[in-house]
Amino acid sequence: MSAPAASRSFYGWKLAAVLWFALAINFALSTYGLSILNVHMGDELQFSRATQGAAFALFMLMTGLPGPLVAKLIDSAGIRTTLVLGNACLALGAVAMATVVTTPWILILVAGLIIGSANAIGGPITVQASVTRWFYRRRALAMGLVLSGSSISGMIAAPLLEGIVSETGSWRNGWWLIAGLSAAAMLVCWKFVVEAPVVLDQNPDGDALVEDHDAAPAVAALTAKVYLTEEEWRPHDVVRAWAFWALLICSIGVSAAFTIFLAQGVLQMRDLGYSTELAAQLISLSVGAGFATHLLIGFIADRVDPRKIFIGGLIFQGTGMALFASAKSLALLCPAVAFLGIGAHASILAIVMVFSNWFGAKAAPFVFGFGSAFSAAFGALAPVASGYCYDFTDTFGPVFYVVSVICFIGAAILVCLKPPRLQDGPVRGI
Repeated sequence: MSAPAASRSFYGWKLAAVLWFALAINFALSTYGLSILNVHMGDELQFSRATQGAAFALFMLMTGLPGPLVAKLIDSAGIRTTLVLGNACLALGAVAMATVVTTPWILILVAGLIIGSANAIGGPITVQASVTRWFYRRRALAMGLVLSGSSISGMIAAPLLEGIVSETGSWRNGWWLIAGLSAAAMLVCWKFVVEAPVVLDQNPDGDALVEDHDAAPAVAALTAKVYLTEEEWRPHDVVRAWAFWALLICSIGVSAAFTIFLAQGVLQMRDLGYSTELAAQLISLSVGAGFATHLLIGFIADRVDPRKIFIGGLIFQGTGMALFASAKSLALLCPAVAFLGIGAHASILAIVMVFSNWFGAKAAPFVFGFGSAFSAAFGALAPVASGYCYDFTDTFGPVFYVVSVICFIGAAILVCLKPPRLQDGPVRGI
């Protein structure tokens, strides 16, 4: 099918709505499907905590590890094809979860490799690359609105999937719903995704005053209220920047805390004496707090340094993880899950903004792809470590406290960072 015809109306905001829907299905439903439905699956099939943790860890690993390959796929096949392929993989994985998962190894194969790869191909990496192409000065607002798709879907998905299990008596029916919605997302992406503004003879942000499309980034940088690079970064330049590696180190705490909460948050709350139904509601509370954070940051991050927002997000995550480790009363548990939601969503949006603002649109597929691979590789270890910790000590607590400390260390590193510049040489950004 052909792309929508060129028009005077800026297409970027329409595309943002399409990307919002695609991310809500591909990322949020797959992630919360594994978090909620696999608890019931584990009860029925008698899978151990370590098995469930390993499956979710491989899923999180595969959401990022293929990132460099996804970046090459975006550059060669385009964003639309990449999104369609990702949602097709999710539909396949969801059908497999609903029909063939009966043993630990099949669970790890389907949830980890197939659904994880679907998330890598059709999830945040590709969506963020698209937003970075279409928006410069309004990038934070657009990114915040698009990424809120995962928050809103998460608020709905947790109680919806729990309700499907309660009403039908089968966790597999939840995966049939995910399969149908991912097929719908595949069709929407094929019909409405457009590669870049130049395809419709438009500029990023809809700037009609700039006639030269190549000059648009420099014009945006001059008028922006936060730092936007005017330099044309390439992958080999990015990997030589110390600031890039420092940002990746800071992302370890983000992915570890986020992965643990999704993989073992319900189990931790059940161990603390709360019901699965209440746990699902508290996950919605966490996602709701994250959604409110997304909206706030989306409106301010084009005027406030996103590095400072990242620092605040890590502090919230570190505090929330420490409270969550032993929250035996609702007075502690509610702030803990809210802080985890606020911190995760603030940190994720902030690091996306820092990456795109500091390294630019041309390097975005590589930066997001490599960054996702790095954080996923380290973050995937967290639920495995906490799962084995529980099997040997009957508590997740020690690992939760370690992750909390890692978050605070990341916040301290960010205080020392500044935007890198190509002309400064290989040692820059510190």
